[in-house]
Amino acid sequence: MNKTEIKEKRTELVRTILAIEKLKTQKAALAKTLAPDFEENEAEYRSGVKTEAGLLFRKPSWNFEAKPIVEVA
Repeated sequence: MNKTEIKEKRTELVRTILAIEKLKTQKAALAKTLAPDFEENEAEYRSGVKTEAGLLFRKPSWNFEAKPIVEVA
């Protein structure tokens, strides 16, 4: 690979990363907009809601936080 090809690949990488970040932002905005609907229809979304583009599922979030046990004497 010569320097010109490397420069082109770097440019392509930057464009790809920016596109991914834009899609992440759009996904977050859609999730925020749909959150009340998801909460209201939790059971329906667990089995999947049909859309023109496919099925929309809500998967449970398993984000845990661990803290040490603090004993007070």
